[in-house]
Amino acid sequence: MFGFLRALDPVARAVDKARRDARAAAGLERRTVRLGDGREVVYLDQGGDRPPLVLLHGIGASKDHWPRLAKRMRERVRVIAPDLPGFGESDLTGDLSMAGQGEAVVAFLDALGLDRVHLAGSSMGGRVAAEVAHRHADRLRSLWLLAPAGAEGERPSEMIEGFFAGEGVPLFARTPAEYTASIQFTMRRPPAIPKPALRVLAAESAAAYDHTVQVFVDMTYEFATGATTEELLDGLPIPTLLTWGDADRVLHPSGADSIAAVLPDATVHLMPEVGHLPMMEDPTGTARDGLAFLDRIGA
Repeated sequence: MFGFLRALDPVARAVDKARRDARAAAGLERRTVRLGDGREVVYLDQGGDRPPLVLLHGIGASKDHWPRLAKRMRERVRVIAPDLPGFGESDLTGDLSMAGQGEAVVAFLDALGLDRVHLAGSSMGGRVAAEVAHRHADRLRSLWLLAPAGAEGERPSEMIEGFFAGEGVPLFARTPAEYTASIQFTMRRPPAIPKPALRVLAAESAAAYDHTVQVFVDMTYEFATGATTEELLDGLPIPTLLTWGDADRVLHPSGADSIAAVLPDATVHLMPEVGHLPMMEDPTGTARDGLAFLDRIGA
């Protein structure tokens, strides 16, 4: 019913068109593929024979967090950005744990016939990338972690302190007011969103709210009882770039140093006056760092 009503909404159609335009400007096409277990994954792909860079979004996000970054890197790499299972347009079923998502990423690479890739992940996607690295290091040319989740060594962030104080998690929204607050909390430089579009984006978030919160709860339990991101990556000889906004209120940037300390080939870059989503807040600077990293490792 939600999809049917959305199709009747001219503002929703305008939001969809803006997304299509952003994809087109980055040379990204919407595609679908089925994993070996039958689940469908929807993804964006620039195509071509350049080295593949696979980008994994964070919790409650989607493949459309990446086009602005992809536009600035398209001459060097073939950007591929999937909706992870459980998010966006991909199937919601299956094992949505971090380890399960890691295996889904490997199945996704298999379905596309990709042997070795550059793998990047933001927040939850960074933790999923670490899961892939831990179990399938041979599939990775490099690793790019943008404020990855699950680091034991980071100091408590504003979000974590608020969570344990009973203030809830300011990442998910059911109303335009909550959506605005989420953006302002997550990003130091949030984009301006027209009021009509805000209503549509909040409705999308509300439709996925219960599911997303459950994934968050399960992920938090997994972090509390399982391996840390440092333990997953300990000693792996994969060239790694850690990008973190120094104004991140969601995950404290001290996590960059604790993760880098266990890796033999890690570069840390803190982005000044940037929050939790560098690729959206400063796509030019983020792309510049990514391309410089590829230059450094000769990729």
